Amino acid sequence: MQLKHLTYFFYSFLLLIHFNYAHSQTLDSSLTSVSDSAIINNDYVVVNKNKTFFYEANSLIETRVIVALSNTNIKTKKRKIVLNRGQIEIFHSDENYKIKKGNYFEIAIKNSHPKPQIPVVWHEPQKNIVVYEDSCFRVFEERLGPNQDRALHSHLQRVVVRLNNVQLTDPRYNEKAKEGKGIQVPNTVKFAEPTEHVVRNLSTIPLFNIVLEFKGKY
Repeated sequence: MQLKHLTYFFYSFLLLIHFNYAHSQTLDSSLTSVSDSAIINNDYVVVNKNKTFFYEANSLIETRVIVALSNTNIKTKKRKIVLNRGQIEIFHSDENYKIKKGNYFEIAIKNSHPKPQIPVVWHEPQKNIVVYEDSCFRVFEERLGPNQDRALHSHLQRVVVRLNNVQLTDPRYNEKAKEGKGIQVPNTVKFAEPTEHVVRNLSTIPLFNIVLEFKGKY
């Protein structure tokens, strides 16, 4: 009788392993299927432009952030949302949405992302406007007036959505940027690694970026 129970337990254990493996393979393939069209797909995020691959809850995705590049209309079960250029909307893991109109980036944060790399010394950026913050990340409007400097500051891993066409430089090394360098091309996005720098806006219009920055203890 004891051998029978052990045999039953053994086969049940094997079935559980098989189910979990198959389930994980299905989830992994669903995420991999967007990699060809994704602008960014790394350990932290998947970023798409004008495509909502993660409009439904997904166990691999923690939170989705929509960054509007133009007037963008979003519909959920409970409400209708209208975003202007540069505005954001946050959707948590249990929320679904449908985008009816507009140009936008969908930033999907992976559940399994690594812990951010923390600098030895942290210098908080000044002159930015935080529009959302939780225990994992914050989103802020990165703003800097024409010919203004932002003093030495730090960044962790982050997604940067560029909205205004300006030229930036670090005046510690280059008072004036080289031709074609430091250009913020509007309606583009990049993933940036941790850094510490000074920023000067060399242009006649303000810098305006939307930045999703991962958080750590600093």
